[in-house]
Amino acid sequence: MLARHSSAGRRYCLRAPTPWAAAAALILLAGGCSRSAQQAASAAPPDRPAVRPPAVAGQFYPGDAGALARAVDGYLAAAKASASTRAITALIVPHAGYDFCGKVAGHAYAALKGRSVATVVVVGPSHRASFGGAALCSAKAWETPLGTIPADRALVAALAGREGFALIDDAHASEHCIEVQLPFLQRTLGKFQLVAVLMSDFSRANCARVAQALAAQLKGRNALLIASSDMSHYPAYEDACDVDAQTLDAISSFDPARVRARSASLLARGTPGLQCALCGLGPVVAVMEAAKRLDADKVEVLCYANSGDAMPQTKDRVVGYCAAAIYGKEGATMSDKSVEAAPGSGEAELNEAQQRKLLRLARRAIGEYVRSRTVIEVTEDDPMLAQPRGVFVTLRHGQMLRGCIGDLEGREPLYLNVRDRAIASATQDFRFEPVRPAEVPELTIEISALSPMQPVKDPSKLVAGKHGVMVSQGSRAGVYLPQVATEQGWTCEEMLNHLCQYKAGLPADAWRKGADLYCFTAQVFGEDELGR
Repeated sequence: MLARHSSAGRRYCLRAPTPWAAAAALILLAGGCSRSAQQAASAAPPDRPAVRPPAVAGQFYPGDAGALARAVDGYLAAAKASASTRAITALIVPHAGYDFCGKVAGHAYAALKGRSVATVVVVGPSHRASFGGAALCSAKAWETPLGTIPADRALVAALAGREGFALIDDAHASEHCIEVQLPFLQRTLGKFQLVAVLMSDFSRANCARVAQALAAQLKGRNALLIASSDMSHYPAYEDACDVDAQTLDAISSFDPARVRARSASLLARGTPGLQCALCGLGPVVAVMEAAKRLDADKVEVLCYANSGDAMPQTKDRVVGYCAAAIYGKEGATMSDKSVEAAPGSGEAELNEAQQRKLLRLARRAIGEYVRSRTVIEVTEDDPMLAQPRGVFVTLRHGQMLRGCIGDLEGREPLYLNVRDRAIASATQDFRFEPVRPAEVPELTIEISALSPMQPVKDPSKLVAGKHGVMVSQGSRAGVYLPQVATEQGWTCEEMLNHLCQYKAGLPADAWRKGADLYCFTAQVFGEDELGR
């Protein structure tokens, strides 16, 4: 029966056989299926195209661009958008076929109207593959009938360097839970970049690890998190309403531990037909935890319904759907995060004591390593110094550059990044001989603590001397720290021309002709000003 309802420079360290027919209909209703069945049916080719093509267009949502745009716009128009003007840190959105959950999803995405987001990170449950950690996608872009969405490749690279994250393209090849979100995003946000994350392991430890990495990389960025998840699976209509109401109560508390505990207790009740209370439990918990780390403090449930509301003849076996928004603290608005207004900003300043501590650490690390090839062991309780953050360490001998190596991505805690980049600047900069022990007292150390990189949509908003810039095209890339333009007396255009031509080996005007640009700011401090 269900089948009839289906709509089916400086160096930086980046067609299913008949037995599957009924199952296919359930995929559309629930946005998922049994993992063992799909694992057998979804063997992926070994080579991945640069653009991830749509896998479920014409099944989960209309495959024709015009029909798709009209459908999405209809759901958005019918939705009552939240009246809140607070910044939206995250959304929880269902991932079933649009005939079943499109109206609910519309309430979540209507909240994005009029808002600007540079990067969207969608975290969803893997229905077709099992793996530990979190699976990223290496595609340069994602395609839907409405067009192509570029991937935020810098953020993908940064996450790929975090513990538990890996590029697993096979997991993404035919997965629908992220793809079904994209047409809604295209009709509300227009231009944005995408990071796709799949989870198979919903354990507490893995959710915490994913949340920590996401929060660390998204801090200061104009970014939106989305947890892709349906709710109860396959109880009768009235039972689904009861189960889902209790799950929504836990979600509304903005307590990830309570959401996990409530899901377990609901499953333990033995409700007939109930297979899960929240099919994307791991993504929902991870996104909530990450949002808390990003200073969000409120959840608003925007809409609830289940498949029985869309198709009453299915009320004996339904799936629940919700739309919810997670907001930043009172007073924070979406415009506060606008990359267009303030590209590359968003990292808290280090005070003088913290600056001096990092400079002393860098000097000690260099001295010990060049004398004995020993990497010093250090610990740090200061949360400002212990948070992951990108950094460059620059060494000078008199007025001459003696070494400069950095990490744009901030994979390590800041203090460890300073230690390791200081050693690398002294011993691994290919332009210079390694620093000798006798030279160490004569060196002057400068540290540049970086904000997260953000994509540059409008180069005219870059400010020479304020913004550091990275250019990337194909296999070539180059970066300048903010102070380079000041030291050379360059305008912004001159800086970009030199960056492309002399650092990246590209045509000088590559930044005007499709090369990717990213910017950041830096808090620069050194022994020249602060002493030793």
